[in-house]
Amino acid sequence: MKNLVPIKVKIGLRANGHADHPNWNMLNITNPDSHMHNGWHYDKSCGHKESSVDSPFGMQWGMLLVTTAFAKEAMRVFPSLVTEMTPAEAEAFWNTKVRAHMPENSSDLPTLQALQIELDLKKSLAQDTTALEAKIAKALDPDDETEPGIKKDKLKYFADAKVKMDVNMVDSNFQGENEE
Repeated sequence: MKNLVPIKVKIGLRANGHADHPNWNMLNITNPDSHMHNGWHYDKSCGHKESSVDSPFGMQWGMLLVTTAFAKEAMRVFPSLVTEMTPAEAEAFWNTKVRAHMPENSSDLPTLQALQIELDLKKSLAQDTTALEAKIAKALDPDDETEPGIKKDKLKYFADAKVKMDVNMVDSNFQGENEE
């Protein structure tokens, strides 16, 4: 399990209209990309071309999960752009900004339709549908990993995402193992 610090990054706009991310190469650490886990997580509720209470027009918030060394150095070099998030703030940002637009489950519509057709045909021929109905029940269970059909998005909520990504949130003063 990786112990990571959630940081919130203010991302402006360049004159050409492209995102103005901080230049991580200015940090005094080797290979900054290796200190970031699972890439950028952007505020999807308010981008550069929208305005909200906490996100004015022309800027967008992003979150990164990084090593403690990266977090400390990024906050030192970019104090007006990078702030550390508490685990609760990271969870709220993830659930309400990063993944709020995503459905809780995904559906494999062709598989579900095929199962329905098979069930209808077997019933019309008065065939035993017990095994098929058990298969359909598993396909409809978002937590069942064995049958295609409806599946839970394990990145939708931060609590599930941390498990899937195998990460633990710590603060920048953390001095534990698996820091990388």
